[in-house]
Amino acid sequence: MSKIELRLSDVEPPLPEPKRTIYRDIVNLPDPVKLGLTIRYFNHDDVGLYFQITGSGTGYTFGTVNLGLLASGADAYQNLDEFASRAKPSVGDLPNGEKEENITLTLKAYTDSGYSNLKWTYERIVTVHWINSADAAFTVDVLNDFSDGVQGWAIKSISNVYGTPSVAVATDYVLSTPYSLKATWANQYNMQGAAAIYKSFTTPNKDTIFAVADVRVYPYLGGATYGDHFQSIQITKDGDVLVYLGNVAGSGVQVPEAKWMRIVVPLPKNTTLEFRIVTYGKCSDICNKNVWLDDFKILSK
Repeated sequence: MSKIELRLSDVEPPLPEPKRTIYRDIVNLPDPVKLGLTIRYFNHDDVGLYFQITGSGTGYTFGTVNLGLLASGADAYQNLDEFASRAKPSVGDLPNGEKEENITLTLKAYTDSGYSNLKWTYERIVTVHWINSADAAFTVDVLNDFSDGVQGWAIKSISNVYGTPSVAVATDYVLSTPYSLKATWANQYNMQGAAAIYKSFTTPNKDTIFAVADVRVYPYLGGATYGDHFQSIQITKDGDVLVYLGNVAGSGVQVPEAKWMRIVVPLPKNTTLEFRIVTYGKCSDICNKNVWLDDFKILSK
């Protein structure tokens, strides 16, 4: 039995890892498309090991990332930005607006820093579920493009926020003109803080429902000088974490910054829920965090 483990959820061993699915929407994506995700890996061996991650899948090209030394009994998170790429699926590849495929993530553990003496290998199959949100099979139940204001979105402090966080329309970074939603919040001095952009929705009484959110984050000033980076982005539904990117306990840049990220999640039908985009960050002084949202959609069929 392997003494290492790879997970993509917050379920703790020894409980079994649930099936993991990455949802993606092809509309307006570049070609080729990039795949990023956050992994959590475990060392159950009685010695420290050097970890490496790669992957495979039909039509995909994967990178190989050396994760470094992990002590015996420890675990760690790692965000893998642009970890893999593939040709963008065509509209014809998604009959009725959907398609599924599998990829394999391969975690390896070595006894040496040169990654030459392989001791353990662990594989996990992950489903990639593609949708075409422009397909006639889907009804667009909600479209928030912020062309006439914040459209019901607000921001709240989760922990250690300095001052009053704010949301407003903005023109500095947009996907659909003229506006996006821009949220700004600040850390308390030398502390990790968190804030959530949120809005309540009632989902339709249909069997298939997705939310599509295009999100961009960037700190206001300081950069590496003040350590004012983002550590985690979490998409939650009434407090339940649907997507986790980054490492709340990490330092430096833990999530992709200064780039648009599309996050797609399934939602339950016929339910009133609060949809949140929660961002975590810290710095060694009081510093601002900016979060942009544009073209938020809820789809159903």
